[in-house]
This record gives sequence, structure tokens and C-alpha cells, in this order.
Amino acid sequence: AAAALFRVRHRRFSCLLTANVGDRLIPALNLIRQFGLVRRAALLAHREPTPRFVRAHGQLPTAVAAVNRRIAGHFEGGQYGRVEVFYGVTDAERFLQPRPAKPESEPIDFCLIGDLNSAWKGADLAVEGFRLMEPAVAAGCRLHLASFREERSSGDPRILCYRWMPFEEMPAFLGRMDVMLVLSRDEGVMRETFSQAAVQGMLAGLPLIVTDLPILTEKVNEGGGLIIRAKEELAAAMMRMARDPGLRRRMGEAARATARARYLWRTDTFLERFCGEPASPGGTP
Repeated sequence: AAAALFRVRHRRFSCLLTANVGDRLIPALNLIRQFGLVRRAALLAHREPTPRFVRAHGQLPTAVAAVNRRIAGHFEGGQYGRVEVFYGVTDAERFLQPRPAKPESEPIDFCLIGDLNSAWKGADLAVEGFRLMEPAVAAGCRLHLASFREERSSGDPRILCYRWMPFEEMPAFLGRMDVMLVLSRDEGVMRETFSQAAVQGMLAGLPLIVTDLPILTEKVNEGGGLIIRAKEELAAAMMRMARDPGLRRRMGEAARATARARYLWRTDTFLERFCGEPASPGGTP
């Protein structure tokens, strides 16, 4: 990287785009500033930065697009100009399909999706909550766990485990579900930074039941779901959703509206808002 920067030291660029908050970028950032290679910078912050990184990148006129509010907070109130939560999914139209009518006789389908071999995704919590539901309610429900890297069986015909599901199959799968569980938990670090799965479910019109991580609760703050903190609360939330189709419909509509307003990736908007003329600290561009 140092050699590349040395070779282009006599050129000038309109904007530097960085999509990493690693401290190993700091020497390159210092060289870029020393050579005066760029007029401004745009940073896509996808993880929590160290104070060293915040200070180093702030030496350049930088606009920050963060994937969640907690990450954005590291860059606010100091050297930076525009700092916003700006991120989203691509191919949203795959998930924005009308939801088919479901016969009342069909079970209520709950789903948890992601790399469920990772314990922090909460597959164990989903199973515990499902098994704590009142038997009369649970008898009319199914729990779909999608997916694992190997064949799995729960031993319960109402708890279905899936081998790894290709992305192309996910829109149709979500279209058959009624409620999405997003039960991620942190383990001393920010494990979940955005949750593409949650937004895909929201776009599909699913209400969410989420753990109380800030990056998840900010996605349901317009009425798109319920927040839980323990397996007993999860069981209660699942029973509430199962018993009330009107609640599922209203929350699903709110979730879809929130996702469409906040979480669709728009490259043209990103370029205009973050790679255009820089904002002054505390001001507007």
C-alpha cells in the first residue's frame, strides 16, 4: 500500500472511499494526507472503530455512512462533518412481493435465518422459547431454523432444521413465513452490526421478534415488532403473535414501510450525499 501511494503521490483525486475501520489503515491515511492526494473522503463504517482510527481518519475532511446508530456515535461531535446511518440491502425487489393469503387452518410459521452454526445467532434461544409456549398454542405453530452447514434434526416435527439455503431460495421461503425471530446476542464485541436477514424479513412483510440489541431495537421502533430479553419473554411474544393475526398484519406492514424508508441501498444517493462536497463539522454540506 505504501509503494502504491508513493507511485501516485503526484496525482490528485476528488474523493477517497474507505470501507474498513481497521487500525492497519492508519499509516496509509497518514501518507494520503501528507501527499495531499485527496480533497475529501467518504467512510463506510461497518464496525466499531478504535479512538486511534477515529482521530486518524478525522484528519481528512470525511463524511461517514455508518451501518448503525451505535457505530455512528463514535464519529459524532468532533472532527467529522456529515455522520449518518446509511446502509441497506440490494435486490430489494426480490423480497417486495405480495404476501399470499394463508388458510386459517395452516400452522403459524416462525423462522430464524442466518448461519445458525454460530451460537450467537440464538438458535438455542429460539428452541427454548418455542418449547415454553403453552401446548395448546404451540400445537398450531412451527419453528423453522434456516440454516445449518450440516444435516440437523430437532427431534420435534414442529421444529424444522434446514441445511444451508442458497440466497436465491430465501425470498420464496420468507414469503411462506408469518413471523421472523432475530435473536442475536453480543459476546463482548458487537457481533451483529446490521442484520441483512432482519431487513430481508421486513421487506417481505414479516413482523419481527428481536433481542434487545440496539441495532435490532432501532429496526422495530416504528412498530414493526416486539423486543424480548429472556426465553420466557420470547415464549410470551410468540404466543401473542400466534393468537393475533391482526397484530401480525399491522406489524408486518410497519416493518416493510420502515425497511423501504431506511434500509434500501442506493448507490446514487450514497455518492451524492457522502462523496460530494464535504460537510463542515456540525454543519450541512
